[in-house]
Amino acid sequence: MPFKTRDPYGYLIKTFGNKIRECLFAKGLSIDLTEITRQIVEPPSPEMGDLGIPLHRYAKKAGISPKQLAMECQDYVVDIEGIRDIKAINGYLNVFYDNSYLTVLTFESLKTYTNYGFNPIENPLKIIVEHTSANPIHPLHIGHARNSFIGDTLAKLLINRGHIVQTRFYIDDTGRQAAILALGYKLLGEPDPPNDVKSDEWLGRIYALTNLLIELKKVRNEIKNIEIKIKAEFVDEDEVERYRSLIAKQDRIAADIGRLWELDKELFDKLSKAIMEYEGDLEDEIRRIMLSYEIGEDWAKRLVRKVVEIALKGIRETLDKLNIEFDKWDYESDLVWNGYVDQVIMKARETPYFTIYKGAEALDLPKLASDRELLKRLGIRIRGEIPPLILRRSDGTTLYTTRDIAYTIYKFRDFNADKVINVIGGEQRLPQAQIKLALYALGYHREAENLITYIYEMVNIPSMKMSSRRYRIITLDWLLNELYTRAKEEVDKRRSDLNEDKRKEIAWGIAVAAAKFTMASYDPLKPLTFNFDKALNISENSAPYLMYTYARANSVLRKAKYIDWDSIDYTKVGNDIKKRLLWLIMKYPWIAGKAADDLSPELLANHLLKIADTFNKWYEMERIIDEKDTGYLNLKLALTYGVKQTLEHGLKTFGIKPLSQV
Repeated sequence: MPFKTRDPYGYLIKTFGNKIRECLFAKGLSIDLTEITRQIVEPPSPEMGDLGIPLHRYAKKAGISPKQLAMECQDYVVDIEGIRDIKAINGYLNVFYDNSYLTVLTFESLKTYTNYGFNPIENPLKIIVEHTSANPIHPLHIGHARNSFIGDTLAKLLINRGHIVQTRFYIDDTGRQAAILALGYKLLGEPDPPNDVKSDEWLGRIYALTNLLIELKKVRNEIKNIEIKIKAEFVDEDEVERYRSLIAKQDRIAADIGRLWELDKELFDKLSKAIMEYEGDLEDEIRRIMLSYEIGEDWAKRLVRKVVEIALKGIRETLDKLNIEFDKWDYESDLVWNGYVDQVIMKARETPYFTIYKGAEALDLPKLASDRELLKRLGIRIRGEIPPLILRRSDGTTLYTTRDIAYTIYKFRDFNADKVINVIGGEQRLPQAQIKLALYALGYHREAENLITYIYEMVNIPSMKMSSRRYRIITLDWLLNELYTRAKEEVDKRRSDLNEDKRKEIAWGIAVAAAKFTMASYDPLKPLTFNFDKALNISENSAPYLMYTYARANSVLRKAKYIDWDSIDYTKVGNDIKKRLLWLIMKYPWIAGKAADDLSPELLANHLLKIADTFNKWYEMERIIDEKDTGYLNLKLALTYGVKQTLEHGLKTFGIKPLSQV
């Protein structure tokens, strides 16, 4: 009877690797098992073996030929349980396993562990995953969506690996954007959000209108000043060109304002009147709100926190619909008020890297950035120079990077974290590199070395452009509604046998799944063009396809009613598609573990799609339920159960609820 294990494929790798290690030790080489197992691969074709290892690098160290070393290592490998054949080919040592052994090994794992796929490591870590962390000034947009779905999937992958994981949302309520929104809200008289508009959507309009109206007022004043000079004939060609440019800019701003006016005429009229008739300097008022909030004046705290809470209410509603939860919500302002940011600045002044840059307190990061070994150790890959990091402006307000330094230190201490992962957009590469170097400069070497910046690139939808300041944003709510509408049409066509509530439930499940899987399964370092047809394609390479395959496997098992594990004929696997499917099922826990270790959700996604492809191909080739041979029938049912279990576990890891009907 094979050894019972949560990770059958990993068990094969480990037992094979141990024998190779013994062989190398006999040749005077002491090689770490982990290093050996990294070299073990699947040969390019089944005829060459199930697993193999190239021995060339070790042969060179041992002073013998790769062919000779492979031949000698055969004697160590031959007594591994389940091995039926060994081939030494050109310095590669390849092994073949008995199919019955592989089948028993895999099925024993499936029977024993109902949460097949859970693959904990021996020494779990305490890990923080900070993700989403959207500015509380408008609804979540599709960029935040990719951040949320990646972050949530990473957290689930790490939990599946046995790590102790905490998720956090960083509320960026200190800075210019929050101050602009607070100003607009104040000028409107601090009204309650209307009942017919989502609260974050409503505030997004206020933020954009305030921004645009302030910009329009500024442009009009500039135009007016130039017109005075034109009338007095005190103007040169450059100023005439500047005048034309301002007129064009005014037209563009007016067009954006007109678009927002159509959304909420009453809101626009009231805010427009307040801003255009405002007698003071609006920029001064924005700065006053920023500084007053940062130093903790009561009026500013009440105003900004009030508007931020309204925004967060809408953001939480969206996240709740997606079943994305956070263990902690951290306010940036709390870091400032509790003195953490001041502590960073005081500590910076004591380091040899402190400097004055452009009239402001800063850290001389180019000094550190010249150390290439340090950059490598910190995982910093930046093209070009890393400039000094300004810590505090001359008006006394701090920069968000300074506050991020304080937040990073706080996260490590608050959770006693071994690692902190920040899921962040590609445009933040430089600031994140500066934060790591700043931590190192301040003496927080452990934190700098264990801060992981998980970069993802932008998301776009063809023919649609985004601008938060002008409220040209593609919201996550819109994306979900669009996916739902399309999914509902298809469900209505295919499942007229179901009642309306059930069709709605299925359509919503498909919509959420399509959004999550598309965003989280794609290479994060590549920009993503969201294609609705591909995201909803039930025939291949999508979440609906995986859900359909899961439902198909579930239907087979439901019709069969039960599996008689004791009557399985393990000799019937053969070397055809069933062996391939068995291998993929066996490998699943190992892939789930590797996806966590490498922080690569796409690795898990690709494996799930392989399982679905192989099962569906087999399903079309062979009947399952109608099999007359009892032993063969139960083998087929056990394989189907393996498909169901792996797809269920994988979908849940992506935050997707498997559906028994699609």
